[in-house]
Amino acid sequence: MEQPIVGHIHKLQTLIPIIDRCQTDYHNLKVGHDHFSASLSGNGEQITSQYNGVRHLFIVSGQGEIFLDISYRTQEGDGQPLPPFYEPDICDSENQPILQTLSENLDTIHDKIRPAVDSLLTRLSGNVLVGDISYPVRQMMEIGLPLREWSTRPKVRRAFEILQVNYSQLGWSTKKVAGFEPFGVGDQLTITDDEPIIVRGEFDYFWIENTQLFMTHTTATRRLSYLRNNSTSSESNHFRRLPLTWYPHTENEDEPDGVNSINNHVVYLTPKSNFAHYHPSSPVGGGSAETQIYLIMDATQTLATDGWVKPQNRSGNLRIYPKLDDPSYYQDMSLDPGSVVYIPPDLGHYGLDLLANIISFPGFKPNNMIPIHSS
Repeated sequence: MEQPIVGHIHKLQTLIPIIDRCQTDYHNLKVGHDHFSASLSGNGEQITSQYNGVRHLFIVSGQGEIFLDISYRTQEGDGQPLPPFYEPDICDSENQPILQTLSENLDTIHDKIRPAVDSLLTRLSGNVLVGDISYPVRQMMEIGLPLREWSTRPKVRRAFEILQVNYSQLGWSTKKVAGFEPFGVGDQLTITDDEPIIVRGEFDYFWIENTQLFMTHTTATRRLSYLRNNSTSSESNHFRRLPLTWYPHTENEDEPDGVNSINNHVVYLTPKSNFAHYHPSSPVGGGSAETQIYLIMDATQTLATDGWVKPQNRSGNLRIYPKLDDPSYYQDMSLDPGSVVYIPPDLGHYGLDLLANIISFPGFKPNNMIPIHSS
């Protein structure tokens, strides 16, 4: 019977069991927690990968600035707009007709596919699309309909086929002026061996490095304020930002999880925004089983939640279901900001009034969020 492992950012000894379990379950990962300090008036200092891999930093307290050079490219900007010194890409002659075909034929699209298409198209203005559209593309796939049912019109189905291949080409913006830019709690920074980052400020961060990768499909920054709120609910407290989400249609026989090795979502968990579920140790679709780490956040220190999450620095609850065949048996864990929880496969869980940065290995796998019961 699986159990969670609980630690706290401010009690470093309590993180050791989490780090040990994670590195035992995933031999390609190194995990840790660090503090950084460099004067905001200085030129900054480098943070590098330590194992020649791809390292993700998850900011848990404090704030800082990162130096981003001319020609830096990112898929942020579908939340708050990027600063005016970024220039979004104009859709090219291959991708513009795809988006135009979808927008002009919405009446032919299946009702179950339509919400994801609408979400995608809200990022489009004229011939410019801003933001990462991997999540709506994944939503279309996860519904499970055969492609022939996605639309009643053949040319629209062909547009969907091309979109599933080309989606990662879309939504990019390029920086035109070099300089430092701010980041804070909940934001994600990514480093490769060839591309360290230069930062300044004072902040604590939880980090994970994949030692078997040398390049990544994500960008150096994924800042919550610049990311779309991806809640399916219109309620004001349904906060859900996806700094690094599942990239679909990248799987193959040798790599059943495709380019995915780590995902993270920052979510305000309430009884209306989530449900009791688990991630199976024998995953649907193959590949590695899904494990999660919850970093419990303080909404009063997370500026991107302003207007979405009621300011609070108090504890919330995580309900744990150790017996998947007996949903009447559960344990409520009170978690404060700074708490860190390791949730292995086959352990039921349900967040109640928690703001969490949820990190997942190898990612938020499609069709692997299995309900335990109606909560």
